[in-house]
Amino acid sequence: MVGGGEKVPVTILRDTGAFNSFIQAGVLSLSDKSETGSSVPVRGMDLNVLSVPMHKVILHCDLFQGEAKLAVRPALPIPGVSVILGNDLVGAQVWADVPPPVVVSPGPLVRSEPKENERDVPEAFTACAVTRAKAKIECEVASQSDKGEVSEKFSLPLSAFPASVTRSDLVAAQQADSSLKPLFEQVRPESEMRDSACGYFLQDAMLVRRWVQHGGFVGDPVLQIVLPAKLRQPVLQVAHDESGHSGVRKMYGRLLRHFFWPHIKRDVSAFIKTCHTCQPTDKPNQILKPAPLCPIPAVNQPFEHVIVDCVGPLPPAKTGATFLLAVMCQSTRYPAAYPLRTITTRSVVQALSQFISIFGIPKVIQSDQGSNFSSHMFSQVLKQLRVQHVQSSAYHAQSQGALERFHQTLKSVLRAYCTELGKDWEESLPWLMLAAREVTQESTGFSANELVFAHTVRGPLAALAGKWKESQPPKNLIDYVNGFRHRLYAAGELAKDNLASAQVKMKQLYDRQAEYRVFSPGDQVLALLPVVTSPFLAKFTGPHTVLKKVSEQNYIISTPQRRKPTQLCHVNLLKPYYARTPEAPGGAQSDVVAHAICAAGPGLVEPPASLGLEEDGLDAADHALLRGRLKNSEALANLDTLLGHLSVAQRAELAPLIQEFPCLFGDTPSQTHLLEHDIDVGEAKPIKQRFYRVNADRRKNLDAEVKYMLENGMAEPCASSWSSPCLLVPKADGTPRFCSDFRKLKNVTKPDSFPLPRVDDCIDQVGAAKFVSKFDLLKGYWQVPLSQRAHVHRLLVLE
Repeated sequence: MVGGGEKVPVTILRDTGAFNSFIQAGVLSLSDKSETGSSVPVRGMDLNVLSVPMHKVILHCDLFQGEAKLAVRPALPIPGVSVILGNDLVGAQVWADVPPPVVVSPGPLVRSEPKENERDVPEAFTACAVTRAKAKIECEVASQSDKGEVSEKFSLPLSAFPASVTRSDLVAAQQADSSLKPLFEQVRPESEMRDSACGYFLQDAMLVRRWVQHGGFVGDPVLQIVLPAKLRQPVLQVAHDESGHSGVRKMYGRLLRHFFWPHIKRDVSAFIKTCHTCQPTDKPNQILKPAPLCPIPAVNQPFEHVIVDCVGPLPPAKTGATFLLAVMCQSTRYPAAYPLRTITTRSVVQALSQFISIFGIPKVIQSDQGSNFSSHMFSQVLKQLRVQHVQSSAYHAQSQGALERFHQTLKSVLRAYCTELGKDWEESLPWLMLAAREVTQESTGFSANELVFAHTVRGPLAALAGKWKESQPPKNLIDYVNGFRHRLYAAGELAKDNLASAQVKMKQLYDRQAEYRVFSPGDQVLALLPVVTSPFLAKFTGPHTVLKKVSEQNYIISTPQRRKPTQLCHVNLLKPYYARTPEAPGGAQSDVVAHAICAAGPGLVEPPASLGLEEDGLDAADHALLRGRLKNSEALANLDTLLGHLSVAQRAELAPLIQEFPCLFGDTPSQTHLLEHDIDVGEAKPIKQRFYRVNADRRKNLDAEVKYMLENGMAEPCASSWSSPCLLVPKADGTPRFCSDFRKLKNVTKPDSFPLPRVDDCIDQVGAAKFVSKFDLLKGYWQVPLSQRAHVHRLLVLE
């Protein structure tokens, strides 16, 4: 106390996040003499502001010496702590004199015993999460330390080998193995084996094979233990899994130095073929052969089928463009390119509109699975234009081979032009496109201009030659039109024949290295899919189960561990998965593909017929958005089908939990009685807005929504000087969403500064979870009732 008196030892917590210092009431005999007559406002964790009195005390510790003003509280949040030392007394100082020295250790340091203050006040110190396995190990170490038996454990990452098998056990297993009986019949005395390059003899009753690797001319003989069938599997695991997952020849040679059994090379080959680690990784010299080529049929009319794709990023142009939108007609190979600053959906649609304004609206637009082509906005634009959208399967650019090949040509000519003239690539783009359209396309035998315009477009060479050529007399209009039609028809038919011939030749060359593969529903495969953390990288993952065969080249596989539960994959991205079964002789697996039960129900796997899946796996918009939404009662009745993407054990765990609370899954939203939503506009003047005009169809939908709200008690007729209009906004599944335009009301509403959780913190909490549950409330905004005062302001006006 100030002025002398009692001295009391206290436990101090240094809180670097506290602005003030505190002392617990009752530690000292505080009186009017120690009171300063002032108080300090304090905000706690509940965000309530309190006025706390200040007292003078004498404090002696490593960080502070002298008189201190401390705020007095009846209790502190941490039991056992009497004083909280804040930044008002010691500033940013944490250590007594100097910062602690940096200790560099070659390995992790384990602190066996906590410090004294940690034992006394464990709640004040942070602690990492301890897993069940870690807790079990710590308990074992603690029990051993009590007995004085603490010892450091070390183990190699090797598979468990049956070390308990003795020599007598091995001899008994050899004699009981029926596959070794022919070898016992070839046994000869050991004395007769000295001059033999290969033979069998008994060494203390154990069957041994004498083998000279190079036919008896070079090298010492090798004594190989003949293994029975039940010991071959562990030996194969050690020779392969613990020896770098080598190939057949190296593993076979490694085994022959010590062991032998009949058909050893066949078992080695089957073991490596069924290795779960080797199948996804593959060796560099083991290339997966492609499936036979399936040529894309040509379309009759120009610009009925259009292929689009984005090129870039390119070096920035003067206008800031770094990308190109490339568009090509599939039948005529007519290219077009439009510079873009960004490749967002809006930019792509604007550039595509320029193409459509010249050549008309196509029937089919083909693209890859880029986010700008898979967005809801892009699908809505094509839906308004009555255009079918097809997408190529992931990581299979061959379906857009014509446009991808043009990308290579375009980049090459752009690079050459900029290198030669040193000009901006965007300035040269129109002239390079003119040059690309007048050259003959190898597959069609005509230039793109000839197939589109039925005549030779005047280019730089034609302009140069025109100075020396005689001008042609003008033709009659009718003759010109008739000749134009004939030339255009003849050129189209001839181009179609030339394209078919080129495709036949291309298929013959391509199929030389091809391999025909076919899968059936239920087969297990490995799929080349993008890495979750790096979408531009891909690797084989699996095994995955084949759910459906879409065409000869495309399959739908189950991917429950990824964002999409199913994935459409081209056959070139799939390879069979060989599972190891214990029934196979020698522990190896014969060349059969393991089958699995299809986990997903057919109603969730089969896309609707309206998607129009083509031969090359070109898909329309996500069919999950096109399915109708079930009512909760219908969903509960078909719960097994909707949970078909889960395993049998997971369905058995989740289905009873959902059926235990049927009141939470009604078809009509309910209202809570725990709270009300209030609107405080202060002294603001009433805001009155007129209704929005809508067409007859929207009016019918609005009337249906209003009727639904009135029947279920979510709205009621009333009179007020406040009014706001309402409108309908389409959802992702096409159903309308009833919305209110309360923007002007929100401008005069006094906001509530209640702290909302940060999205980053929420993501960190579920980032390491194996399963994440997502709950969607049924019209959750309507499940919170309004207060009596808010009824006046939330009035909706309808026409």
